[in-house]
Amino acid sequence: MTAKVTISLPDELLERLDAEARELGVARSELVQESLTTYLGKTAEERQAEARRARMEWALEGMRTFADRHPVIYDDRPTLEILREIRETDDSAPLRGKHGGPR
Repeated sequence: MTAKVTISLPDELLERLDAEARELGVARSELVQESLTTYLGKTAEERQAEARRARMEWALEGMRTFADRHPVIYDDRPTLEILREIRETDDSAPLRGKHGGPR
């Protein structure tokens, strides 16, 4: 038995779905069924791991293209002075103990 389901998709996602279906030569519903089967066949841990990998890849790509998007900043101060300033102003910096380890 096959049930019909009505869903709402953002225009961009529908365009991507239709383009992929055309490229593969399959019906839209077949591609959605295959996608859902794959997604639901994974455990929550596998989906979380994939999401982490995607975020890491996004971050790495951002680092690779950072110089292209931001002008070079010249600071003639010694590096140690700059690092001290960052540590003093960055609330998210981890606290360090006497020998460099976490407190």
